[in-house]
Amino acid sequence: MYKKYLGYTVEEMLEDRDFPIWLKHLSENQELDKLVEDYPLFAIKVRHAREIIMLLGVKEEPVIQDDIYDMWGKIHQVDQTHQSKIRIRRYHHFLKYAAAIVFVMILTTAGYWKFKMDKTFQWYALKPGKIMQQSRLILSTGEEIDLKKDESTIKVNAQNHAIRINNDSTVAFSRVSEQSTEIAMNQVVVPHGKRTILELADGTKVWLNAGSKIAFPVRFAGSKREVFLEGEAFFDVTPDKLNPFFVKTKDVVIRVLGTRFDVSDYESDKEVMTVLVEGSVSLRENRGMNLFGKEIFLNGHQRALFNKTDFTTKVNEEVDEERYTAWTEGWFLFYKEPLSNVLKKVERYYNIQVLYTNLFPSDDLISGKLDLKDSIEDVMKVLADVAKVTYRIEQQKIFVGINNEMPMKN
Repeated sequence: MYKKYLGYTVEEMLEDRDFPIWLKHLSENQELDKLVEDYPLFAIKVRHAREIIMLLGVKEEPVIQDDIYDMWGKIHQVDQTHQSKIRIRRYHHFLKYAAAIVFVMILTTAGYWKFKMDKTFQWYALKPGKIMQQSRLILSTGEEIDLKKDESTIKVNAQNHAIRINNDSTVAFSRVSEQSTEIAMNQVVVPHGKRTILELADGTKVWLNAGSKIAFPVRFAGSKREVFLEGEAFFDVTPDKLNPFFVKTKDVVIRVLGTRFDVSDYESDKEVMTVLVEGSVSLRENRGMNLFGKEIFLNGHQRALFNKTDFTTKVNEEVDEERYTAWTEGWFLFYKEPLSNVLKKVERYYNIQVLYTNLFPSDDLISGKLDLKDSIEDVMKVLADVAKVTYRIEQQKIFVGINNEMPMKN
């Protein structure tokens, strides 16, 4: 079979999905020495390809998406540790070959992952039209429990097979064998005007903002910890080098080992925002048939904005993370932010529709601080004074304009 590869370059060998299997057969039957004797130049190329495969830990059988993440992580580490000109030049050749391997494996498993990703959010999506006044815990059995408080707490205790709510009531969940690979997903749904704090089985803490929901297991099985998010949440992830933590939204996958960060991916937003407070994370697009996108690595005090339309990611350095995490302590903090963005957050949190007049100064930049414990009337009074606008409130709608256009302030 080796004659098939005699005219191949190293890159072409790595692009061939059967090459790792042939190489394994060659090693097991100790035929590599004979190859060196008969085709010395060809053997050099084979050994080069073999070194790359061994470095990346590629297996003969098809691999899953997380193996692809692991390989790109290794490539990133090589880039960080090889900074000399000569080594960088060698690394660029290595990267070209590594990309070929990733390409082959993605083609092998693309169909499977397209199906799996398309089904992901059916696990915990609410039925259309369901309206809630309170945050709610929905167990994998279908049982629904109102959390009652404006800021509820939930703690999962996998050892006791229990979920504790607001420190005063306990819900038992069904026992699942530790050897079982079945993962039963529960969910927390937070309506507008509410917040919830969730502590997962591994000790990871999650602050859920208004209008958000998260799906989570009562225990993590296998070699990774995984939750699914719609909306905004702040994560304080318990470190575990052997079991990385994944946050998956409809648009991105965030991979961490132990760190603190905020991620916001509301359906109505045009961008997914990830703000890293401490540690490091990687970020990439979450689409089953589009795994070729670049994986972005973030370090502390960086913000990534993923555009849902053109699938590009912009990274900002040295951001003031308090502006993006103050909501966990009950504040909206903004600095030179467009008035329309501030009102959008108010609209989402208070579950009220904001309507603008034709001359509304949506791009005006304002700075300030809003207490989320205040009523919508008090919040609008503060904004009207800061932004020099007028407003009127009618049931679940707020009409906002400029002074000479709408003199109907409450």
